[in-house]
Formats: sequence, structure tokens, C-alpha cells
Amino acid sequence: MKRIKITFLALVASTLLITSCGNSTVYPQNEDGGKAVKQIIEKNFDPEKQVEELQIRSKEELYGELGEVKVVYWDGDKQMEDIYSPADGMQKSKESFASEKKMPFLKKTKTVAVKSFDVTPIPYKVGEATTLIPQEYENYSLHEYTFSVDDNGKVKQLFAVNATKKGEGKSQQGRMVSQNYYTFKFTVDENGKVALIP
Repeated sequence: MKRIKITFLALVASTLLITSCGNSTVYPQNEDGGKAVKQIIEKNFDPEKQVEELQIRSKEELYGELGEVKVVYWDGDKQMEDIYSPADGMQKSKESFASEKKMPFLKKTKTVAVKSFDVTPIPYKVGEATTLIPQEYENYSLHEYTFSVDDNGKVKQLFAVNATKKGEGKSQQGRMVSQNYYTFKFTVDENGKVALIP
């Protein structure tokens, strides 16, 4: 009996060790999330590549797990996208939807090297943003964080945090479960201060 108990405990311990070491899920809004995203960018994107935008998106609206990292750049007259996702890895470069459809609002802006975007402070910016959200909301989740370059070559930051309203639960209709959520958008000024967009 004692041997079975020890074998069982060893099996449980090794299972926990394997699952905890194999878990590479990244949550950009968590304390080490910015560092993890930086490592992903350094590993998968050319740091010298000139781009006009870097975007980090969550997998789902209310759960901040990393869904993809995307850079946008120009190749001649085509606006291109390079996308990395934890599920699929680095995908083949493709023309952006707006460029493919030749949408009239699309214009080239100045570019900067990928390494110019500092993603490590993202968790702190999201933390600062949550203090600006009215108190009747909870369960904050970073949905999207975008670095873009304006016509003057300055890097702009815009991000969206989704939240649920206190007292509003999930509703179920048949097999479909739904949850209302509310999106709050923020900018970061030149001094690094976060502001809620009204």
C-alpha cells in the first residue's frame, strides 16, 4: 500500500512539473507579460525592419491570453503584414486587407525599426488604465495594444481594455453562453502618461 501511495505521489508530482514547465501561455497585461512579448518579437521579427505599426492582440475579448503579434509595413505599393501567433507560429507575409481592396484612406506614414517599440511597460500601462475605469466595472482584460508611427515619425500608443459590469452575469440560451463586455480605449502621451479616450 505504501509503495502504491509513493508511486501515485511521484506520478502526480511529475505531471504537475510537466504541465507547469510546458505552459508557455503569455498574458501581455500580467507582470512579466511585457518581457515575454518582447522575447517573442526579438525571436520572430527582424529588429531592424522598418514598419509603421506593431499590434498585439488577445486571443479572446475577455481573456488576455496572447492571440497574435503583427507588424505592418510597405513593400513597394503594397501594405504588408507579418503575423506571429502562439498557435501557428510565424505566418507567411501577406498583403493587408485595406491594401488588397485598394481602400482610398490608406496612406504611407513614416516608419521606425521594430526594435524601437518598447513593449515591456505594457503591464504597467494597463494597470494605470484600470484606475481610470469607473468603479462599476471589473475583470479587466487587455484586448489590443497598438504602436503606430505618425507623419512626423513619432511613435503613438493606443490600447483597448475590455471589462465586465459588476452584477451582470453570463446568460445562456440553449448551448450558447454569452457575456456582455465594455471596451475602454486609452492613449499614452509623450511623457508616458495614460489617458482614457472619452
